[in-house]
Amino acid sequence: MSTPDVEIRPTRLSDLPSLVECLNAVFLERKYLAIVEAIPVGEAIGYHATTIAAGHPHFVAVVGEKVVGLCDAVPAAPARMAAQAHNCTLGMLLAPDFRGHGLGEPLLRATIDACRGKFERVQLNVYSHNERAHRLYLRVGFIEEGRRRGAWKLDGVTSDIIDMAYVFA
Repeated sequence: MSTPDVEIRPTRLSDLPSLVECLNAVFLERKYLAIVEAIPVGEAIGYHATTIAAGHPHFVAVVGEKVVGLCDAVPAAPARMAAQAHNCTLGMLLAPDFRGHGLGEPLLRATIDACRGKFERVQLNVYSHNERAHRLYLRVGFIEEGRRRGAWKLDGVTSDIIDMAYVFA
């Protein structure tokens, strides 16, 4: 498949219905994310609208009006946990037809750049069977902080959960 023109930009509220379609399609793959069932549209739109309104980094990859990827970062702990306020958790996904075309890196870098000055540390976890994503995170500067052996098990597949972080200097 040749990749059409893809725009990487901050998420707009008007993107949210298409974002939910993309998100739920990846959830239903049951391979790459902790959630493995579709989330009701209203619930997902509410969550993402709240993170956008709070000013948390939130980016999409779009083709025309269709969201084909997203990457966001939210505080890793509630505000009352002040000692961890400098940490955020990153989430990222690409629609199946748009993987392997070089979209992940610019989407990830845009989100990391938006985290700079808001957070000191970006954390994520990735499943060991998702080798492409793991290599991407290493390439942009994430380091492995730990590995939870056999912590992911679904549909006859067992993988490690790899904890990673990007720390701003």
